[in-house]
This record gives sequence, structure tokens and C-alpha cells, in this order.
Amino acid sequence: MELININFKEFKEEVYQKYIEIFPEEERKSLETIEKNYNKNITSFIKIAEANKLIGFLIMNSIENNRYMQLDYFAILPEYQNKGHGTKAIKELKNLISNYDAIFVEIEKLGCGANKTDNEIREKRAKFYERLGFHKLNSNLKWFNSLFLSIYCLNLSKNQTYDEKEILNNIFEIYYKVHGRKKVNENCEIIK
Repeated sequence: MELININFKEFKEEVYQKYIEIFPEEERKSLETIEKNYNKNITSFIKIAEANKLIGFLIMNSIENNRYMQLDYFAILPEYQNKGHGTKAIKELKNLISNYDAIFVEIEKLGCGANKTDNEIREKRAKFYERLGFHKLNSNLKWFNSLFLSIYCLNLSKNQTYDEKEILNNIFEIYYKVHGRKKVNENCEIIK
């Protein structure tokens, strides 16, 4: 398996259609928003390949002077799932971004799915990240009055520990750059 940094053009040509197929419309960002954040050096892309064939991808957000990275989208293509590729990809990612203090990911809050299957998928996703060393923050987020998210964070720095307030401050700095301060302030609420 290889993790290959790609540019926006490569993302658009090789990955974007898979992104559309995998993520529900309400969870996706527009191609224009992705391109805008890429051009601002906020969004980056990694193609996960095996024998030069696309098997998955990572879309990450980070900003200058912030040592946290948001794993915004992560997917292994359906035909390659349940074969250890996801675990291997996250372990490789940790090596690639060792200059960061932490990676964070949002997961839809457990037990709040539309049905039993949805809740089982959320539980499986949470267990996956927990097995890799991510820990769930005590706070949750409420987006647009309806989407409840839990934040899982993986500390990459062996010498430092962080309190939740510091973690949330770093996360919100990234949100402000990605979504705009006004949109975040109007539509995102921290729930204890």
C-alpha cells in the first residue's frame, strides 16, 4: 500500500467521483469549496493506492501555526474494505504527518442514527478509530441544529498532553478557516 500526495487536478480526475459515490450529499463539500480551500493551502489530498490502483483516499485540513490536522474525509473503496487497508492507511498517515501534535476526526454521535443499521455503522466507525488510539472528547458538536458529532483525537506527540479546551480551540481555528467564522458561529454549538 502506498499513500500518495496528490494535487487538486489529480483529486478531481481520480478521486472526486468516488467521493461523490461514497459520501451522502449532506456530508459533502462542493467541488468549488474544496478547490478554494486547496488553493488557500488548507485542504490536502492523499490517494491510497495498491499496485498503482486507487483503493481509497484521505482529505485533510490544516492551517499555518496550528499543530492539529483534521481528517475531514477518509474512505476505503467498498470492494477493498474489511481487509486491513484502513488500519494500515491511518498508521502510514501518522508517519507522514509526524510534525503535527494531533489528528482529529468527527463521527456522527452514537445512538443518534436514523435506524439500527445507521447506528451499527457509527459504532463500527468509532471502534475503528479507538483501536488506532483515538480518544473521544467529552464535548460533542451540534451543526445546523440537527447534526450531532463526536470528536475523536489522536495525540501524535509523545511528550505533551492537552486539555480538552486547548484541543477545541485548535479545532475551531481550523473550522473558522475552512467554513468561515460567521458560518461556524451561527451554526456550530459545543454540547457538554
